[in-house]
Amino acid sequence: MATGARIEPTNSDSAHDVLLEFPDNRLLIDLCGEYDRNLAEIEQKIGVQIIRRGNQLSVLGEEAKREQASEVLIALYDRLETGRSVERSDVDRELRMGQAPDAGADDQLEMFKGGHVEIKTRKKLVEPRTDAQKAYVRSLFEHELAFGIGPAGTGKTYLAVAVGVNLFMTGQVDKIILARPAVEAGEKLGYCRGI
Repeated sequence: MATGARIEPTNSDSAHDVLLEFPDNRLLIDLCGEYDRNLAEIEQKIGVQIIRRGNQLSVLGEEAKREQASEVLIALYDRLETGRSVERSDVDRELRMGQAPDAGADDQLEMFKGGHVEIKTRKKLVEPRTDAQKAYVRSLFEHELAFGIGPAGTGKTYLAVAVGVNLFMTGQVDKIILARPAVEAGEKLGYCRGI
Protein backbone atom coordinates (compact mmCIF):
# COMPACT_ATOMS: atom_id res chain seq x y z
CA MET A 1 0.00 0.00 0.00
CA ALA A 2 1.24 3.55 0.57
CA THR A 3 4.83 4.10 1.61
CA GLY A 4 3.94 6.25 4.60
CA ALA A 5 0.62 4.45 5.25
CA ARG A 6 -1.13 7.79 4.76
CA ILE A 7 -3.67 6.47 2.30
CA GLU A 8 -6.20 4.19 3.92
CA PRO A 9 -8.58 2.33 1.60
CA THR A 10 -11.71 1.49 3.54
CA ASN A 11 -14.95 -0.12 2.48
CA SER A 12 -17.78 2.34 2.79
CA ASP A 13 -21.45 1.59 3.43
CA SER A 14 -21.97 0.31 -0.09
CA ALA A 15 -20.62 -3.12 -1.04
CA HIS A 16 -19.50 -1.67 -4.36
CA ASP A 17 -17.47 1.26 -3.05
CA VAL A 18 -13.86 1.75 -1.86
CA LEU A 19 -12.96 5.07 -0.25
CA LEU A 20 -9.40 6.38 -0.58
CA GLU A 21 -8.34 9.35 1.52
CA PHE A 22 -5.34 11.44 0.47
CA PRO A 23 -3.73 13.78 3.03
CA ASP A 24 -2.21 16.34 0.62
CA ASN A 25 -4.72 18.18 -1.60
CA ARG A 26 -1.96 19.62 -3.83
CA LEU A 27 -0.74 16.14 -4.68
CA LEU A 28 -4.33 14.99 -5.19
CA ILE A 29 -4.78 17.70 -7.82
CA ASP A 30 -1.72 16.37 -9.68
CA LEU A 31 -2.99 12.81 -9.26
CA CYS A 32 -6.34 13.66 -10.85
CA GLY A 33 -4.71 15.58 -13.70
CA GLU A 34 -5.95 18.50 -15.71
CA TYR A 35 -9.76 18.31 -15.98
CA ASP A 36 -9.52 14.95 -14.10
CA ARG A 37 -8.08 13.31 -17.24
CA ASN A 38 -6.04 10.78 -15.23
CA LEU A 39 -9.16 9.66 -13.37
CA ALA A 40 -11.09 9.45 -16.64
CA GLU A 41 -8.40 7.25 -18.19
CA ILE A 42 -8.40 4.91 -15.19
CA GLU A 43 -12.21 4.75 -15.29
CA GLN A 44 -12.22 3.96 -19.00
CA LYS A 45 -9.43 1.35 -18.99
CA ILE A 46 -10.48 -0.52 -15.85
CA GLY A 47 -14.25 -0.09 -16.03
CA VAL A 48 -14.93 1.65 -12.71
CA GLN A 49 -16.42 4.96 -11.65
CA ILE A 50 -14.32 7.34 -9.56
CA ILE A 51 -16.07 10.09 -7.61
CA ARG A 52 -14.04 12.93 -6.12
CA ARG A 53 -15.15 14.44 -2.80
CA GLY A 54 -12.69 16.86 -1.21
CA ASN A 55 -9.54 14.92 -0.43
CA GLN A 56 -11.26 11.56 -0.96
CA LEU A 57 -11.78 9.41 -4.02
CA SER A 58 -14.59 6.88 -4.04
CA VAL A 59 -14.08 3.95 -6.43
CA LEU A 60 -17.27 2.19 -7.57
CA GLY A 61 -17.50 -1.08 -9.49
CA GLU A 62 -16.83 -4.80 -9.25
CA GLU A 63 -14.54 -5.89 -6.42
CA ALA A 64 -11.55 -6.95 -8.57
CA LYS A 65 -11.76 -3.78 -10.66
CA ARG A 66 -12.07 -1.60 -7.54
CA GLU A 67 -8.94 -3.19 -6.11
CA GLN A 68 -7.02 -2.71 -9.36
CA ALA A 69 -8.06 0.96 -9.62
CA SER A 70 -7.17 1.53 -5.95
CA GLU A 71 -3.69 0.03 -6.47
CA VAL A 72 -3.11 2.26 -9.51
CA LEU A 73 -4.25 5.40 -7.64
CA ILE A 74 -2.10 4.58 -4.60
CA ALA A 75 0.96 3.84 -6.77
CA LEU A 76 0.55 7.15 -8.62
CA TYR A 77 0.10 9.06 -5.36
CA ASP A 78 3.24 7.39 -3.93
CA ARG A 79 5.07 8.58 -7.04
CA LEU A 80 3.92 12.14 -6.37
CA GLU A 81 5.00 11.89 -2.71
CA THR A 82 8.56 11.14 -3.81
CA GLY A 83 8.63 14.39 -5.80
CA ARG A 84 8.13 12.93 -9.27
CA SER A 85 5.41 14.07 -11.62
CA VAL A 86 2.54 12.01 -13.02
CA GLU A 87 2.17 12.23 -16.78
CA ARG A 88 -0.19 10.34 -19.08
CA SER A 89 2.53 7.81 -19.81
CA ASP A 90 2.92 7.13 -16.07
CA VAL A 91 -0.81 6.44 -15.73
CA ASP A 92 -0.64 4.12 -18.75
CA ARG A 93 2.40 2.31 -17.32
CA GLU A 94 0.69 1.75 -13.96
CA LEU A 95 -2.43 0.49 -15.71
CA ARG A 96 -0.41 -2.01 -17.76
CA MET A 97 2.09 -3.11 -15.13
CA GLY A 98 0.08 -2.88 -11.95
CA GLN A 99 1.71 -4.05 -8.76
CA ALA A 100 4.80 -6.15 -9.23
CA PRO A 101 4.53 -9.63 -7.75
CA ASP A 102 6.58 -10.13 -4.60
CA ALA A 103 9.78 -12.02 -5.25
CA GLY A 104 12.32 -13.48 -2.88
CA ALA A 105 15.50 -11.62 -2.01
CA ASP A 106 17.49 -14.02 -4.22
CA ASP A 107 15.39 -13.13 -7.27
CA GLN A 108 15.85 -9.38 -7.13
CA LEU A 109 18.64 -6.90 -7.10
CA GLU A 110 18.51 -4.49 -4.18
CA MET A 111 17.71 -1.57 -6.50
CA PHE A 112 14.51 -3.26 -7.65
CA LYS A 113 12.98 -3.74 -4.21
CA GLY A 114 9.49 -2.30 -4.17
CA GLY A 115 8.90 -3.28 -7.80
CA HIS A 116 10.01 0.01 -9.37
CA VAL A 117 12.88 0.16 -11.83
CA GLU A 118 14.47 3.56 -12.41
CA ILE A 119 17.52 4.47 -14.46
CA LYS A 120 19.06 7.80 -13.52
CA THR A 121 20.83 9.76 -16.23
CA ARG A 122 22.05 13.35 -16.18
CA LYS A 123 18.99 14.78 -17.86
CA LYS A 124 16.11 12.61 -16.70
CA LEU A 125 14.83 9.53 -14.94
CA VAL A 126 14.09 6.65 -17.34
CA GLU A 127 11.57 3.98 -16.33
CA PRO A 128 10.50 0.82 -18.18
CA ARG A 129 6.84 0.86 -19.19
CA THR A 130 6.11 -2.85 -19.56
CA ASP A 131 7.00 -6.04 -17.71
CA ALA A 132 9.17 -7.12 -20.66
CA GLN A 133 11.12 -3.85 -20.53
CA LYS A 134 11.51 -4.25 -16.76
CA ALA A 135 12.95 -7.76 -17.23
CA TYR A 136 15.25 -6.45 -19.97
CA VAL A 137 16.62 -3.68 -17.72
CA ARG A 138 17.15 -6.16 -14.89
CA SER A 139 19.08 -8.38 -17.29
CA LEU A 140 21.20 -5.43 -18.43
CA PHE A 141 22.13 -4.60 -14.84
CA GLU A 142 22.71 -8.21 -13.74
CA HIS A 143 24.74 -9.51 -16.69
CA GLU A 144 27.78 -8.27 -18.56
CA LEU A 145 26.25 -9.28 -21.90
CA ALA A 146 22.52 -9.19 -22.64
CA PHE A 147 20.66 -9.57 -25.93
CA GLY A 148 17.42 -7.76 -26.63
CA ILE A 149 15.27 -8.93 -29.52
CA GLY A 150 11.93 -7.66 -30.66
CA PRO A 151 10.17 -5.37 -33.10
CA ALA A 152 11.33 -1.83 -33.81
CA GLY A 153 10.17 0.87 -31.44
CA THR A 154 9.92 -1.24 -28.29
CA GLY A 155 12.70 0.60 -26.43
CA LYS A 156 15.57 -1.88 -26.71
CA THR A 157 18.26 0.62 -27.70
CA TYR A 158 16.84 3.46 -25.60
CA LEU A 159 16.89 1.40 -22.40
CA ALA A 160 20.31 -0.11 -23.16
CA VAL A 161 21.82 3.36 -23.69
CA ALA A 162 20.16 4.63 -20.47
CA VAL A 163 21.61 1.71 -18.51
CA GLY A 164 25.03 2.28 -20.13
CA VAL A 165 24.98 5.98 -19.20
CA ASN A 166 23.93 5.11 -15.65
CA LEU A 167 26.78 2.60 -15.29
CA PHE A 168 29.23 5.16 -16.71
CA MET A 169 28.01 7.92 -14.36
CA THR A 170 28.30 5.67 -11.30
CA GLY A 171 31.81 4.57 -12.28
CA GLN A 172 30.96 0.91 -12.82
CA VAL A 173 32.32 1.12 -16.39
CA ASP A 174 35.19 3.26 -17.68
CA LYS A 175 34.01 3.83 -21.24
CA ILE A 176 31.12 3.17 -23.57
CA ILE A 177 31.84 1.66 -26.99
CA LEU A 178 29.20 2.15 -29.67
CA ALA A 179 29.28 -0.36 -32.53
CA ARG A 180 27.12 -1.37 -35.42
CA PRO A 181 26.84 -4.66 -37.28
CA ALA A 182 29.38 -5.35 -40.06
CA VAL A 183 26.62 -6.98 -42.12
CA GLU A 184 23.31 -5.23 -42.75
CA ALA A 185 20.38 -6.82 -40.97
CA GLY A 186 17.75 -6.32 -43.65
CA GLU A 187 17.81 -2.52 -43.61
CA LYS A 188 20.15 0.15 -44.89
CA LEU A 189 21.87 1.71 -41.90
CA GLY A 190 23.45 4.61 -43.74
CA TYR A 191 26.65 6.34 -42.75
CA CYS A 192 27.49 6.74 -39.07
CA ARG A 193 30.38 9.16 -38.43
CA GLY A 194 33.25 7.72 -36.48
CA ILE A 195 32.20 4.09 -36.80
